[in-house]
Amino acid sequence: MRNPFDSSLPRYTTPRPVRAWRWIVGTVFILVSWLVGGSLLGLALLPYTGVDPLALFTTEDILGAMPSWGYLFFALITFVPLFLATLIAYRFILGIKLRYLFSTINEFRWWRVAMGFWVWIILVGGPAVVSVALEPEDYSFSFDPVTFLPYLVIALLLLPIQTTSEELFFRGWVIQWAARGSGNILWLSVLSGALFSLPHLLNPEAAGDIVGAFFGYFSVGFALGWVTVRDRSLEVAIGAHLSNNLFAALVIGYEGGALPAEALYTTESLEWGASNLVSLLIIPLFILFTRPGRPKASKHLQDSDANR
Repeated sequence: MRNPFDSSLPRYTTPRPVRAWRWIVGTVFILVSWLVGGSLLGLALLPYTGVDPLALFTTEDILGAMPSWGYLFFALITFVPLFLATLIAYRFILGIKLRYLFSTINEFRWWRVAMGFWVWIILVGGPAVVSVALEPEDYSFSFDPVTFLPYLVIALLLLPIQTTSEELFFRGWVIQWAARGSGNILWLSVLSGALFSLPHLLNPEAAGDIVGAFFGYFSVGFALGWVTVRDRSLEVAIGAHLSNNLFAALVIGYEGGALPAEALYTTESLEWGASNLVSLLIIPLFILFTRPGRPKASKHLQDSDANR
């Protein structure tokens, strides 16, 4: 096993220096594509969610008027521009080959994605399942195939795009930019957690407890940032983020969140205090259990084409 502070390995950043203006232009391009392009795409596809576009002007709760699968589709399709814009900006504005966005020392390894997925779902899903077993009165079980199956299909198709797009931007783009100035894993992980929290504070579940919500999202962003900087790769973070969102969307969720409460088991609300206490234990374990098995730097990603 390698030390995450090992300076003999290249940082998780671009293989050659990139001028600051390229990072700035790229960031503006990504954010405009996400916020404006995502909104326009969602509105363009609104008729396919079962809602008349005219309802935008006549219905106060447009999302509540949608079927659950339509709500999920509308919420997740807006991340497609973020996904594409981050790849385009990295390749054509920074002028760096895309493989360096995903990993700076290895070929991309799907087994590491799977490791991140299963370690996270065991650590996060395990306590949640135990809670359902010990306190069933706090949860309601619901399964209606007519509503759940379309919702399941949309979740399986679009959640990987949503979670991967967030990893590409918050862990890939942002950390690689920041790492040009400092390779300190603690600083980069804190930055990852803080920036990851900010847009999520707009989610409905954050309204009642902004401080608790900030810490909750910060801890997730910190953990995913740490394993990304440590591994010089997005592999584990991509898998863990996907498992987290799939579990919340399909297995055990809560009402009043950013996603429809269509999971098999739902509780009335998210208790940030209890959730954050569990995170204090889960995050170090996640970092520890995903640590073994990282091979030495690959010559393939250290060849001369990194400087082209």
